[in-house]
Amino acid sequence: MTLHFAGKKILTGAIVFSLVTGSGVMLPNQIQVSAAALTTPFKDVSSGHWAEKHIAKLALQGIIAGNTTTSGAFVFRPSENVSQQEAVLMALRFAGLDKKADQDAIIGFPTSFEVSSYFKPYVTLAFQEGLLDQAEEFELAAKDPKVAWGTKAATREWVTKLMVRAIDQEEEALRLQNTASSFTDSAQINSLYKGYVNAAAKLELVKGVTATKFDPKANVNRASLATMFSRAESIFPVAYEGQTSGIVTANTAASLTLFSDKKETNYAIDADTLFYHYNSETPITREQLVDYGDVTVIAKDGKAKYVEVKGDKQYTKTVTGTLDRVIADEKKIYVWINNKPVEIYYNDAVTVVDTDGKALALSAIKRDSQISIVQDTFRETPLALKIVASSQAAATSATGTFYSADGQLVTIMSGSVLVSKFVADTVTVEIDGINGATVNDLIKEADQVELTLNDKDQVTKIKVANRNVKTLAGAQVASYVYDKKLLTIVDASGGNAQALYFTDKTRIEYSGNVISLASANSLLTQNRKIVISYTGDSIVSLQFITKYTGSLVSMNSAANLMTLRLDGGATAAVPYNSAYVEHPTIANAGLSDLKAGDLLTLELNSTQDRVATVKVHLNAQYEVVSLDTINKKVRVKNIATAAFDLAVLNTELLNDVGAKLTVDQIPVGSIINVNYIGKQAVTARIVPVTLGTVQAIAANSVTIVSLAGQTITYNGEVGFTISKGASLGSATNLLAVGDYVEVQKPEGASTLITAAVGESRVFTSYNASTGQIWTEKVSDSDNRNYFNVTSSTKYTLNGAVGTVTALKAGDKLTIYGFRNNAIAIVK
Repeated sequence: MTLHFAGKKILTGAIVFSLVTGSGVMLPNQIQVSAAALTTPFKDVSSGHWAEKHIAKLALQGIIAGNTTTSGAFVFRPSENVSQQEAVLMALRFAGLDKKADQDAIIGFPTSFEVSSYFKPYVTLAFQEGLLDQAEEFELAAKDPKVAWGTKAATREWVTKLMVRAIDQEEEALRLQNTASSFTDSAQINSLYKGYVNAAAKLELVKGVTATKFDPKANVNRASLATMFSRAESIFPVAYEGQTSGIVTANTAASLTLFSDKKETNYAIDADTLFYHYNSETPITREQLVDYGDVTVIAKDGKAKYVEVKGDKQYTKTVTGTLDRVIADEKKIYVWINNKPVEIYYNDAVTVVDTDGKALALSAIKRDSQISIVQDTFRETPLALKIVASSQAAATSATGTFYSADGQLVTIMSGSVLVSKFVADTVTVEIDGINGATVNDLIKEADQVELTLNDKDQVTKIKVANRNVKTLAGAQVASYVYDKKLLTIVDASGGNAQALYFTDKTRIEYSGNVISLASANSLLTQNRKIVISYTGDSIVSLQFITKYTGSLVSMNSAANLMTLRLDGGATAAVPYNSAYVEHPTIANAGLSDLKAGDLLTLELNSTQDRVATVKVHLNAQYEVVSLDTINKKVRVKNIATAAFDLAVLNTELLNDVGAKLTVDQIPVGSIINVNYIGKQAVTARIVPVTLGTVQAIAANSVTIVSLAGQTITYNGEVGFTISKGASLGSATNLLAVGDYVEVQKPEGASTLITAAVGESRVFTSYNASTGQIWTEKVSDSDNRNYFNVTSSTKYTLNGAVGTVTALKAGDKLTIYGFRNNAIAIVK
């Protein structure tokens, strides 16, 4: 065995280290990072801890570890001091040098330089690799013989020097040795460390305990050291297993797609995935990721565990030109740009819309149309991400009464003339109430149809505008002959008997479920109440009545009759007597709470002769405050309603495009539309909300630039509802260019645009852990003197772009936002 004395060597290697506990060393095979539903794997690092981001990242990278207590808890001990010998081992592992330590060497140190046996090979290696100066450390140990050098608590100034040497920045420290420090307690910094403290501050590896105080003699705890090493990665980048940096190309509630090394990789994400921004210590949401921006992902088994935004730039560009042709087989288009034909490629993910935002098939864009193309700038061959085309001329059409179809021709009666059209290779059929309808579902001489024709005069779509169908609500079965499929019915009064026939196209429903004629046979008994639709003597649909749904027409209290108008226009008068009323927002509702026009579901008693329960339909809009994923509840509120828990165990949860969600996938702070039937919330759907600034205004359109930098034009085809302060109306001139706005575009309804009115406030403090700024109260009852801020919040300080950390107590601010969420702050 050899006797080692240290010498200096150039630092090389990768970063791998493990924090050690005061009771012993955690070896690499003891690293654990699997603790479900925790922001970090450590029980003693709670959500909101100031170093949570850095501890979580380093744990997932396999850089730090903790140990298991006697009670079985896996802990990190973030506030425990780090000894000098432990810090040395950490730095060596950080630099990928620990494996070079000779565990069999016989090592001799001066008696004044006391190091625990386990750490001796690592301290020797640190001398050899230049992380420590041997003569300097021997001298320091001799000056303080009462405390062993190894177990002595590492101070902030001592660790700073070790860190700077570990990332190979000693030259910068030497250059800054005589530079004046920005810290007011710089006189307390040992001359051995002044250059290193200056270098570390410049590189933002360390910060003062306050804005002006460094506190060089203070001990360093484990959370602080984890933060230092985490920040060091920005200037000393290292590849870790499972870690990838790239550009976001797709971002959904279930997955994230990353472009890196000339390929795209999909990562699953869920409620446990952590999201952070490079310039913030607090978590962000998935929705705050920058589309086509830089991120780093740490993944395990195909699932993203940690995602960090690395910049705010979008790697896209927009070009405009005139479409020449589409070559679908090669997935490319030719566009005339500046009088030159340019080849542009696309893939199946490309979005194609017209200037009104309506989806288009690429093949539907006519040659010589003006188009705008958003392309990526990160692929060797850029792909079109979005194509916006000028409005296309509507396809020609024909209308009439369906007459026949034979697979090649569709014939309609237009007026008194039969008109036949060839069909295209693919024909879609749309009939309300029938999913996946085909030509065989059309009813001759009953269906009024609209034919959509392509430029070759071929039928591409057949839509049933209405059917010449009669509907009888409250009819009764008189008799049924099974072998002849003959049903005799009478109306609600017992008269006007009619003989009708079932066909193989008849739709039969019981309690909302479609059943066969064979299954319905036992139900077609005398006096059974039904809703029946027919054309001629053919039955189109039959519904066994267990309930009615429709708009309330009237209530006759003398006769105890309630009349509803059902879908299709038919009416039903049903006795109600002492029916129970279930209203979404009225605790003890009664019949007097019902009014004409209300949408109701009337549930009948077992004999079908009167109403047992009245359930009122209602739509309400709420802001999501918090989630209870265990008990399947969503805490919501709105202007008229204080926060309450909405049970959603049996509620269909949908995102803004109609895809199903689970409770944990609903973003806190989102707006949801809830559809009630009685007390039951049947559906809850996220309302698409876009925040931004108004860029341009026309009589029938409003263009905004979203907080993500996208330009979006909203057209008023269904109208606008615009709110600005006390003003409410539909005219776009209520808005002004530069207004901060929130835009909601409910399907089939007017576009809702709310302009934020600046609120004057006096700044008091900023809480980075909660992401909130606090202001002075304007009155004793003012309980909303805080505002949530995110990485998307814009700061304008004295006319220039600023940051939240530049604000000082007493600053007078104008805050623009919605529901205590600030989108812009102006000083």
